[in-house]
Amino acid sequence: MKLTYARLLAGKTDPNNTSLWLPLWMHLRDTAEIMELLVRKWLPESVKKATDLDEEALIALARFLGWTHDLGKSVVAFQSVLMPLLPEAKQRMERFTTLTCPEQDRKKTPHARASEAILIELKCPPGIASIAGAHHGKPQEQEEVEAQLVSWTCNYYPKGEKAFWESCWDELFETALKDCGYDDPAELPDLTPPTEILLTGLLIMADWIASNTEYFPLIPVEELGNEVAYPERAERAWNKWDEKDLTAPWEAQTSIVDEEEFKARFGFPPNAVQAAAVEAANSVSAPGILILEAQMGVGKTEAALAAAEILAARFGAGGIFFGLPTQATANGILGRLVQWADNQPDRLLKCIRLAHGMAELNEEYIRLQEQTVPVEDDWDDSETNEHRVQVHQWFRGSKQALLACFVIGTVDQLLMAALKQKHVMLRHLGLAGKVVIIDECHAYDAYMNRYLDRALEWLGWYRVPVILLSATLPARRRAELVEAYQQKRTSAPDAPWKTSCGYPLLTWTDGEEVRQTTIPLDTPSRTVQTVPLTEDGLPGFLCEKMQAGGCAGVIVNTVKKAQAVARMLREALPEKEVQVFHAQFLMPDRAAREQELMERIGKHSTPVRRDGLIVVGTQVLEQSLDIDFDVMVTELCPMDLLLQRIGRLHRHTWRSRPQPMQAAVCAVLDTGEDAFDEGSAAVYGKWLLWRTRELLPQTIRLPEEISSLVQQVYGWAAEDKLPEDAASEKLRHNYELEQGKRKDRAEAYLVHHPKVYKRFPRLNTLDGWMADEGACSDPAARAAVRDGDPSVEVLVMVQGRDGSIHFLPWQEGGRTVASDCPPQPEEALKIARQKLRLPAVFGKEWNVKHVIDELEADNRRLLAQWQLSPMLRGELVLLLDETLTAHLAGMTLHYDRENGLIYEKEEADAGN
Repeated sequence: MKLTYARLLAGKTDPNNTSLWLPLWMHLRDTAEIMELLVRKWLPESVKKATDLDEEALIALARFLGWTHDLGKSVVAFQSVLMPLLPEAKQRMERFTTLTCPEQDRKKTPHARASEAILIELKCPPGIASIAGAHHGKPQEQEEVEAQLVSWTCNYYPKGEKAFWESCWDELFETALKDCGYDDPAELPDLTPPTEILLTGLLIMADWIASNTEYFPLIPVEELGNEVAYPERAERAWNKWDEKDLTAPWEAQTSIVDEEEFKARFGFPPNAVQAAAVEAANSVSAPGILILEAQMGVGKTEAALAAAEILAARFGAGGIFFGLPTQATANGILGRLVQWADNQPDRLLKCIRLAHGMAELNEEYIRLQEQTVPVEDDWDDSETNEHRVQVHQWFRGSKQALLACFVIGTVDQLLMAALKQKHVMLRHLGLAGKVVIIDECHAYDAYMNRYLDRALEWLGWYRVPVILLSATLPARRRAELVEAYQQKRTSAPDAPWKTSCGYPLLTWTDGEEVRQTTIPLDTPSRTVQTVPLTEDGLPGFLCEKMQAGGCAGVIVNTVKKAQAVARMLREALPEKEVQVFHAQFLMPDRAAREQELMERIGKHSTPVRRDGLIVVGTQVLEQSLDIDFDVMVTELCPMDLLLQRIGRLHRHTWRSRPQPMQAAVCAVLDTGEDAFDEGSAAVYGKWLLWRTRELLPQTIRLPEEISSLVQQVYGWAAEDKLPEDAASEKLRHNYELEQGKRKDRAEAYLVHHPKVYKRFPRLNTLDGWMADEGACSDPAARAAVRDGDPSVEVLVMVQGRDGSIHFLPWQEGGRTVASDCPPQPEEALKIARQKLRLPAVFGKEWNVKHVIDELEADNRRLLAQWQLSPMLRGELVLLLDETLTAHLAGMTLHYDRENGLIYEKEEADAGN
């Protein structure tokens, strides 16, 4: 059918230039062309397979979705908003219809919802129609769609003018069918919601690209557009996007099959653990899940990258997602992935994306990307801006992060694929085309594990290869992870792979089959002696061990304890150097401390730099840092984490050590048999602390005994209690009750299990898929997938007595920053790096509103202009006085370069 009346409809405008527009039909054609190009040139083979459509059928459907996604703009409610901005176009259209309707309520008919309703009216399958309804990131509610052409016809056409508007719908719909090779809407395929989710993600992506005037320029308003512009218009746009954003998916060309190929990639031949992972990846006949349990420092990262490269080459994945527990561990792995990428084809380094809340403040990452300071993030696609042209920074906005080829980030990026959140389809699209690696997969609590399990269920549905790494994984958790991926109980409850205590251990699936092997050790084992220690005895213990030099590590469970222990040791051992390392330092200070630790006690450190150093830290020392202590003290913690900490003791086996430290000794700080440290109990709960205390042996053989010790602590039966302790049953009951509550809390905002659609065919559209949205912003989503109170992050600056604002004395030379105007981008970036996460007490439910209200009041009064800076918009600034002290929510805070943030409760006024 030839377009006649439909040519008159507006699709995009520039509110600042009434002489330019884009007809609706051209925006639809632009989107259709980009949809096809995305399938042909960007979409990895693994995603194409996940849709269960052959390539030509997928291309036809993709083009159809591009052509029809904005049919809802061909209604009077939408056109009546745009046409006043385009007098000439309005005059043309008013020859055929009026553009006002007094009864209309445009809020009831957002154009995505209208698109779905019109498509259903035109006999389009409901599942495909629901993709159009969801293309702004949130599916519609079925009842609201059904009400559209019954209760809100005044939004679709003025009274008595139905014929004109329906002819526009028919023209566009018939054009879409014919262009895509369909003769009738009955030929359109029926889809499962998982396929609809992937196609919605692709449509969101195409719509954003097609809405970018750098790629698809507007035309003079006197023109109606011409078909002869295609396909060259789309190809020019694609080339610009491809040149700027490096869109081609990774094509892993080779499989690592021998030692020489591994050495060429990583610089050394594979050890037994790495060789086993490579062999398993080469042996499987289908994508699956692989779980590697191996000791700290054995090279699990290289094993995972080698296996991922093999799996990507064999099964058509277009990239890798590498998820880690914290921002610090994600930052720490960046250099190793860069080193691996250096041995890959050209342009690979440019395709690496660091994805977490502070990624754009990471100097190494910014240098790697050779990017200027970012000044904008995600597109505001709210209904008020739905017709405006936009400029997007691809792969740098948080919603697009997982669409890049290689993504390193916190595990939150994966967990959010299981969270009901706007644009979650983009996360599914990005993950479906990758090999997914999750490090430290033991490090998540019951709440986060529900999101991880649901994410694994979807990855299994999409047939995404998944690699999980851990040094200390409980056997029951291993079974849960495999069963989540395979979306069923895969074998009898007592299947040997579920209970094995072999170590190092490799478990993997090949189709329905679960395989497992214990990896023979190719390095000598070592023995670690554990000794009990009280806090009072700590200085004497360290003094005795360090009499001939060497370095010591002390790991405790809270920041307050770390600061207190460091203070005590400085007083008791003035001849020693005591450094503190925890999460409550400014970003630049923490990065500098981490770099100094790597230089002084890392792989290339020398005895001269190590001697006399005591490092007191928290859990940040137990993950991913390749540091080595000659002697170690750890506060009592659950067995798996205690063993992780011991992994930093005599880590570099080739190093010579002072005589008192030649035997590996780890002292365990504990309060005694009948009590627990309050901070430790708050973090870990008494049950796991109690079991660890009772089951911790005096000597540990590493790595052979790692698994058995973890299984003993976590592998209790329902009736299990340790000998002669009636209190253990109560502790166990309280622990299991709390774990159950955490799982229940997580259920509220989980996306549906993918198999629910097989059981309930009526759900075979996206309608209602996100009825209870779990988060309205990316920071809120990151918080939603982690249990507990929200954290409050602040930028820390100093206010002088004269009211001037400046950096801390050792940051940027302590120079002054103007507060009466928005900082320039480079200056804003330096300010944004002065970030600090406040202690948990400031995020408590009873306190957080007071904290934010106080900070916002100060910021409005003193720094209102900073909110006009894109990089600082929405940030809270904590202003210290010249003594680096502040008062907030009844607390006194002091920042110390050596100790980080220290706080204490202020005494109440007399009589108050």
